Amino acid sequence: MRSLKVPLFLVFILVLPLAGCGNALYLSKLAWHQGSITYHRIPVQEVLRDEDADSKTKEKIRLIQEVKRFGGERLGLGGTKNYSQFVDVKGPVLYVVTASDQDRLQLHTWSFPIVGTVTYKGFFMEEEALEEERFLKGKGFDTLVQRVGAFSTLGWLKDPIFSPMLKWDDSILANVILHEMTHSTVYWKGQTDFNEQVATFVGNRGAIDFLIEKYGSTSRAVAEAAHFQEDEIVFARWLDQSCQRLSDYYAREIPRDEKLQGRGEVFRSIQKDFHNLRSQFKTDYYSNFEKVDLNNAVLLAYRRYMIHLEKCEILYERLGGDTRRVVEYFKTMQTSGDMAFLRSFLQ
Repeated sequence: MRSLKVPLFLVFILVLPLAGCGNALYLSKLAWHQGSITYHRIPVQEVLRDEDADSKTKEKIRLIQEVKRFGGERLGLGGTKNYSQFVDVKGPVLYVVTASDQDRLQLHTWSFPIVGTVTYKGFFMEEEALEEERFLKGKGFDTLVQRVGAFSTLGWLKDPIFSPMLKWDDSILANVILHEMTHSTVYWKGQTDFNEQVATFVGNRGAIDFLIEKYGSTSRAVAEAAHFQEDEIVFARWLDQSCQRLSDYYAREIPRDEKLQGRGEVFRSIQKDFHNLRSQFKTDYYSNFEKVDLNNAVLLAYRRYMIHLEKCEILYERLGGDTRRVVEYFKTMQTSGDMAFLRSFLQ
């Protein structure tokens, strides 16, 4: 499964009265856990000076600092005050719940103060995420719970380095850091999927740029990052075609019960198509996807990150293959409040 890269939306106690009772309890739990993270984090310099810390840990921390400088200086990304602290955690950092209607490709949404409508809900405790999933299943939704390796507070707080991040390969680590920095740079309220797609593209392309500068264009790390980007495009095309097939099926004028009973065959056919696609992948990033029990929420959760990747690629080429110019373009669009641009991009 994809190691998610998502923003965590934190709202302080002062804004909790703006939420309903359920949201206030949920947000207060997020705030409590975030407070615990803040309390237990330590400056990365302490880790680097610690004689007991292993060399691999120090090497990865130094790499993150390089990526952060590159993102700020070369790509024009914000969030440069992040990743100056370290938190040792056991297990996943966060759990994210996605839900969808069963008879149409429509994500369930949650609304919160400041950030508006979002298409997933994050939890620090697995049991709380599973409880939310049980509730949603009881309401008749398709669901998916995913483990998250990193998140962004969108500039509200300084995001730390979490210990699980240090186990990732250089290409993935650089990608995630630049992805999260993008969330701290541009953000459209109520446009969860578009925010993720922009961050995914900048993370993918920015990682390639960084690794070329650090290791050279013929290095293995650059090849891995480039192959990852290519695989994302291949997967995105398959995903788009799969979602179109499902949309066509759900549009049939047959009773809902019949749709729900018959959609299993559509999912099996889609899974077979993916099996035939595997030979086109250059990495093993999606090697376990065949084992995933498909439903609407699963497909939409992945689609959230990559539906417009090819449009971003076209924009990238139009801007001279310059990732910084892409970042500046999106920054300008956000600052201008040009919603016509956003609507045209999402079509």
